[in-house]
Amino acid sequence: MSKTVGIIGLGLLGGSLAKALKAYTDYEVVGYARRQEVCDAAIQDGVVKAAWTEVEPLIESSDIVVFSLPPDTNARLFTETAHLFRPKQVVTDVSSAKENFLRAVYESIPKGTIFVSVHPMAGSEKGGYEVSHKNLFKGMGWIVLEDKASEVYSEEVAEELAEMGRAVGSRIEFVDIYAHDEYLAMVSHMPHLLAAILTQVSGGDELGELRMRLSAGGFRDCTRVAGGLPSMWREIIYGNRRNVIEGLTRIEAEIQRVKEVLSQDDEGQALESYLERSRDIRTKLPYLTGQIKDS
Repeated sequence: MSKTVGIIGLGLLGGSLAKALKAYTDYEVVGYARRQEVCDAAIQDGVVKAAWTEVEPLIESSDIVVFSLPPDTNARLFTETAHLFRPKQVVTDVSSAKENFLRAVYESIPKGTIFVSVHPMAGSEKGGYEVSHKNLFKGMGWIVLEDKASEVYSEEVAEELAEMGRAVGSRIEFVDIYAHDEYLAMVSHMPHLLAAILTQVSGGDELGELRMRLSAGGFRDCTRVAGGLPSMWREIIYGNRRNVIEGLTRIEAEIQRVKEVLSQDDEGQALESYLERSRDIRTKLPYLTGQIKDS
């Protein structure tokens, strides 16, 4: 018999995972959403065999339970429902910041229940079930978080979740769970803040409207993620604020370095060297993500 995956939260990420599992695997899928109309849509689409606005029946029905709400919401909900989990049942999550959920799990998980966290590196500035799609994960990273010293971690389950990622088209990375938030601060959480900062500096004063009319693709691409849902990103960034602050400190140092480069009286040679090194780093990105095609 195929296993049942229960997805708590059928937004962009959870909804896309449900659609991908339905399309590319033999897992049965059930879901939870806070709004009945989302449950109805997922059932109508044939994505899930059942969906509820309460989590208890989902946990009871699932072999693998995926927490796919914002990080702090995931943590609170797990603490409230931990007593419902049974031995050999698998708990995982797709949170972008792991610290708070990890703490909640390790404080409350029942004996015999297995926990292996994952992080699909996919998303959009748009959210909701209506924009979810089965190919969201194709070519993207799928991080499996390792904690081999933990009694609730299972290498067998970690490999099963890696296979799940491969089945939906992702590239698999295994990363130590305690290093994850530091890495993601630099490549996801801090860039979101930098997009917000650039948007504020360029468009947040009396000349902002004119500047926006003069902007083109570069500004659009640099600030795209600033259009994300603020309440969700508040949980992600604030939950990882220690690492994000450290990243911003590194950015401040780099800005000072660029100021020094621009101050040199060398016809811009140091600037060109700096830009060339940045270009070399950037050109490696398509091979790292398997997704980006432009240069």
